[in-house]
Amino acid sequence: MTQTEFERIVLKIRPRMMKIALDFFQNQEDAEDTVQEVLLRMWLRDGLPNDNYEALAVRATKNVCVSMWRKQKLRRMETIDTDNDTSMDSGSSDSQVLTQEQAQRIEQAISRLPRSEQRLIRLKQEADLEADEIAVITGIPVRSVRSMISSARHKLLKLLK
Repeated sequence: MTQTEFERIVLKIRPRMMKIALDFFQNQEDAEDTVQEVLLRMWLRDGLPNDNYEALAVRATKNVCVSMWRKQKLRRMETIDTDNDTSMDSGSSDSQVLTQEQAQRIEQAISRLPRSEQRLIRLKQEADLEADEIAVITGIPVRSVRSMISSARHKLLKLLK
């Protein structure tokens, strides 16, 4: 593939890729990073399928969004862990112990849910994503995502009682 052909393809698919990334991150910088990453991967690839480059770009954009989100989540978790370590050293209180016990109970209850519901609950609660963002990640319609999250929350309440 020549550079001219690639540029022509990029001009055609970039707006859709940006929309997907912006819907996912709600942040222009992260969306730009995602699209640039996908375009770089596409350029470095030996060749693009002649008729399906747009589908490839859309799928790759979604996958890179999820990967970047996971990396960001891990960084936040590491920051929280170091913050918790310093606060525990300065003197643990009963409220911290209770909070940790509640978190463990909730995590155990979540682990008893079916995998699909576990994933949705974690995306909603831990990643603080909206239903439309979850729909983009999972490929499930937004209405179904909302319904499944509601059902999973009801199951969690029953498990926690």
